[in-house]
Amino acid sequence: MSNKSKNRQRTTTERPPRRESTPLVTDMVGANIGSSVQYGFLQADRALPQTIDDAERDFGEDIYDRMANDAVLGGAEAYLKVLVLSVDLNVTPSIEEPRPHEPSELHAEFAKAMAARDFCHACLDRLAHTDRPIRKILWDMLDALRKGHRLAEIAAEVAPSGLLKGKLVPQAIRPKPRKNYAFVVDEYNTFRGVIAVVPGVSIALRNGIVYGLDEIPNAIAPSKLMVLTFGGQDGDPRGRSWFRRAYDPWYRKQIVKPESVKTAVQFGGGMITAIAPEDINQVNVQDPITGKTVHIQSAIQSILQQLSNGGTATFPGGTKLEVHRPDSNGSYFEDFFDRCDREMVTTFLLSGRAMLEARHGSKADSGASQDVVDDLVQFVRHELCEMITLRLFRPFVEMNFGVDFAERFTPKATMLKMSRPDFAANATAVAALKTAGYLDPSQLPDIDREILGLPERPLTGDGDPDL
Repeated sequence: MSNKSKNRQRTTTERPPRRESTPLVTDMVGANIGSSVQYGFLQADRALPQTIDDAERDFGEDIYDRMANDAVLGGAEAYLKVLVLSVDLNVTPSIEEPRPHEPSELHAEFAKAMAARDFCHACLDRLAHTDRPIRKILWDMLDALRKGHRLAEIAAEVAPSGLLKGKLVPQAIRPKPRKNYAFVVDEYNTFRGVIAVVPGVSIALRNGIVYGLDEIPNAIAPSKLMVLTFGGQDGDPRGRSWFRRAYDPWYRKQIVKPESVKTAVQFGGGMITAIAPEDINQVNVQDPITGKTVHIQSAIQSILQQLSNGGTATFPGGTKLEVHRPDSNGSYFEDFFDRCDREMVTTFLLSGRAMLEARHGSKADSGASQDVVDDLVQFVRHELCEMITLRLFRPFVEMNFGVDFAERFTPKATMLKMSRPDFAANATAVAALKTAGYLDPSQLPDIDREILGLPERPLTGDGDPDL
């Protein structure tokens, strides 16, 4: 065999020759991949449709509002809102309070953080004296669970008096109906603002490509808006409704409801039939209802109709009456509706046990269900607090104290993180750890705040909490 033939022979396990390639380098600054499905290549702003999904496009923009009229599904939404807003909204400084023995620079920094915190807290107190205090605003904003998102406009003014005199503060926060605005985003789905119905200016809303957003008279900048969004896909600010997955069981329930009512009306008191005597089958009589001369069987039928409506009736001698009752006691409809209700509650609260009684379950199962709901409540609270911090506190701190100050000292909106049913168990565990000497005094402020949900205890002269 020649040398060339030997060189051409290779085994199947031999490693292929390495291919030399130039590494791909992309600038990390900015974005490159378009986020729009329809206009992925165009470098332009676009106004999004007001409908957020296929259900709203097919069945109307109010489909989820109609679904909320269902006693169980609407009750689940109200139940979650009550759980989320059952605790107070707090304003927490951006940095922790230093110990008395720590450097004075840290105390000076904390004083600035407290000034920002007091300013934001005073803004919330000021809203409490309007027709829309913060709790009512948040209740309205939580409609985003059902609608996908909720948008509110912030109206501001210079405080004429009081502790905030001379400062730009929120005057009112008012949620707006979705029909009055359309979101505008760029090619990367960055929120650019809204085109809105502005009284006395314009009612023209747009859909699709938008050029010169800053020149449109009824365009509103993001700095004036507070938006709460749940489940937005690809950064879509319209979000996704939590009711979408509940549409199928809700629709099945609506289809069967009329049948259950018809069955109850027809068989609730039984169905009555009459068998007339054979010797009068050819007799014509006067109908007691209409007064017309009719066949005896037609007259008996009219009498039965009167009897079924709660009246009294007299039949010819020898007439036999029979009462027919349904084979079932109606439990089929009850089971069907119960299944639909459980599916709806599970899709919304992630656990059917949160509201509906279990047929088969243990105490441990009930506890696991409560844990799921607690996690859901904490998630929604976190979204609310993040919205208030970024969309309310940050802009007003920046406008009154400057950008650098806002970056460092904007306070955080917080809500209680612990579930109330867990307080007794957590308190017992903390007491046991304290008795065993496992806890260091420096850990106690965090335990008060994060685990027990109590105000932090004041510091003593040595920098430890007062025990």
